[in-house]
Amino acid sequence: MSFRTVSVLLTILYLNNSLSDAQTNGSPIPEPYDLLFDNAVEAYYKGDWMTVILNMERALKNKGLVRKIKAQCRLACANQTAFLEGIPGIGPAIPGAGSIEDLGFFQSILKRADCITSCESEKLGPYTLHDVSDETLLEFRKRTPYNYLQVAYFKIKKLDRAVSAAHTFFLANPDHMEMKQNLDYYKLMAGVQESDFKDLEAPPHMVAFLDGKKLYSSDNFAGAVSYLEKAVEEFFPAYEECRALCEGSYDYDGYNYMEYKVDLFQAMTDHFLQVLNCKQNCVLELATTSGKDKPFEDFLPSLFNYLQFTYFNSENYEKAVECAKTYLLFHPEDEVMKQNLAYYTVVVGEENAATIHEREVIKQYIKKSLLEKELLYFGYEIFGVTFVDPDPWTPAEVMPVKLREKQKNDRETAARITEEIGNLMKEIETLVVEKNKDSSDLTKIVSDVPQADSQPVAPPAESVLFDSVKVTMTANMLNGTDRVQLDGVITDDECRELHRLSNAAAKTGDGYGKPSPHSPSEMFQGVTVLKALQLGQDGTVPLKSARVFFDLSEKVRKILESYFHLPTTLYFSYSHLVCRTAIEEKQEDRNDLSHAVHADNCLLISELNECVKEPPAYTHRDYSAILYLNDDFEGGDFIFTEMDGKTVTATVRPTCGRVVGFGAGKENPHGVKAVTKGQRCAVALWFTLDPRHEEKERIQAQELLNMLSSPVDAEFQGTPEDKSADTPTQADDSRPVAQPDGSEVAQVSKEEEQTTAQVAQQAEKQTDTPETPVSAQNDAAPEFCLRKNAPKY
Repeated sequence: MSFRTVSVLLTILYLNNSLSDAQTNGSPIPEPYDLLFDNAVEAYYKGDWMTVILNMERALKNKGLVRKIKAQCRLACANQTAFLEGIPGIGPAIPGAGSIEDLGFFQSILKRADCITSCESEKLGPYTLHDVSDETLLEFRKRTPYNYLQVAYFKIKKLDRAVSAAHTFFLANPDHMEMKQNLDYYKLMAGVQESDFKDLEAPPHMVAFLDGKKLYSSDNFAGAVSYLEKAVEEFFPAYEECRALCEGSYDYDGYNYMEYKVDLFQAMTDHFLQVLNCKQNCVLELATTSGKDKPFEDFLPSLFNYLQFTYFNSENYEKAVECAKTYLLFHPEDEVMKQNLAYYTVVVGEENAATIHEREVIKQYIKKSLLEKELLYFGYEIFGVTFVDPDPWTPAEVMPVKLREKQKNDRETAARITEEIGNLMKEIETLVVEKNKDSSDLTKIVSDVPQADSQPVAPPAESVLFDSVKVTMTANMLNGTDRVQLDGVITDDECRELHRLSNAAAKTGDGYGKPSPHSPSEMFQGVTVLKALQLGQDGTVPLKSARVFFDLSEKVRKILESYFHLPTTLYFSYSHLVCRTAIEEKQEDRNDLSHAVHADNCLLISELNECVKEPPAYTHRDYSAILYLNDDFEGGDFIFTEMDGKTVTATVRPTCGRVVGFGAGKENPHGVKAVTKGQRCAVALWFTLDPRHEEKERIQAQELLNMLSSPVDAEFQGTPEDKSADTPTQADDSRPVAQPDGSEVAQVSKEEEQTTAQVAQQAEKQTDTPETPVSAQNDAAPEFCLRKNAPKY
């Protein structure tokens, strides 16, 4: 069926339903936003700029409207208490109490489902009307509509709107060189204001918070109050909307290729735990802004931290008491906040202070969140469904004892390794220069300390080493830091097997949405570990080859973890077997790169010699590695550069079995020279130290591998240490403490614990004469910190 036919049918369906709806309640059903998007694109190529703007703006508006209506329907139907009345004569509906009671429980579920379906049909029309393809969803996630809008607005001379649209698009596409050039051009144009460079996708609560924080930092406390309160006010509707949208269909997350056969209650459990996990992570989604490399930590509690001190400086002591008490609901043992509250209590009087209570909405928020965490930890302990708590305020007792003990052991292991590395570094300083330092067996770890006489030493016993691997270029030899070139990582046969796999299994442009994402003069193809295993399961490619891909990428991970002396586990963030093939007819007068110079976890602004860690850069990535498979091509050398993106500091020539590993930050801008003839293949690997961002496909690949493996293969399944990714990162008894410079460190040493105890004892002695409140942090670090440890006001 042609696109034109589909468009006509959708339009007729829309008109019919709109008429029907208008006859009943006068509220027209929104047009499908994918149809509006397609109409706008068609108008763009005709140069009809007003039609582009009209349709694209409506597409963006309707997409948001569909999201809001779905959330409203689910929230409204959840509040229908009549659903819980059950069957007359048998009392409340409790599942599992008996067959009749079960019927009562499921009756309420069916009524709720009917309510949601009726609500959405009434306001949105048939489900298929807004059933949008994955390709269109990807375009909206990439903010492509704003790319079209910035051109259209520029053509009709609406510069302020063109700049806003361009800036909004560029935040999600920092490697888009044309848009970068457009923004540079806009900055030079008369009439363009700095305020025009705004993110049109920023949520209201975050806009209010950032505005309030800016006023707070300039000591304009009276002006900051209204913005911070608005941030709290806007937070909860956005939070409830996010949670409601988690109640969608079950995400098989790669299991489409497997047989998912479970009983009723297991299916309910899987879906329910997935929904709860999604709801818990809404706090992270709402704490994220395009201006930061990661979400604001402890976002909601910190709002009340700011508010209590803002009200104090505004001399509104009653509200200061309220906000301090509310903050202590999250962190009841916070000594600084207890000191602030004691001061406020003296100012307003104990009797008055006693009548001022915490905000009820926060009490309910915490109660619900803790109940959900208990269920998720239960699912983690019993069913193995991983849960990483997003909140640092969760009481330790919420986590099951076994998980607490596991985390404690992990922390002790990390502390021990850190201590051993410290001792190792001291030994390195005493070593004498030895010959042949240009080539060293990986059984010796080379430490890149600044001294010229640094030497390789034997690694810790825990390190994973491979005798065949050679360190052929150290960081000093590569003219940088956190860099290494290794040879002999895999054999010639393994290179050939992966090369064959890449051509047999790879999808053109996989993961990038188009076949030539980096250069129009080259074709790009790639395949992930999970996809390769799934194709092996189907018999499309040899399963043995897919297994080799999995095992060799794990080998590279272990080598880097060992070489860079990492005290904690290095997790996969993304794995990709990729090939770049030169297009013969497009090589003439070529002066571009195969892959432009960039950094892996920040946005490289070469003109300013800066690299900004903010989304949409993959800010969670800490290390990167490329495993090369061949050298029978022309061009394609890997290069390190200065921050200007032009000055080459080191070059690595690809060859079978060679790995280049490096830190993913601004210290290592890198790119790939043009491939002018032949095909260049490699395994590209990115790693993170944060288990929250461990590659989901990798976990699924391991599960699929376990399912496909026979008992004979059990020895290849990995060690218990390899499963450490399932460990939650939330500490149970070592909450971070604020440092004078605003940074946070974990309490791991006995001396620190004793010091903390002494401080607490001193605080108890001073409760009779409370000190003046201490402010929220605003000048030590860009992080979301606690309070100043500066002189008291």
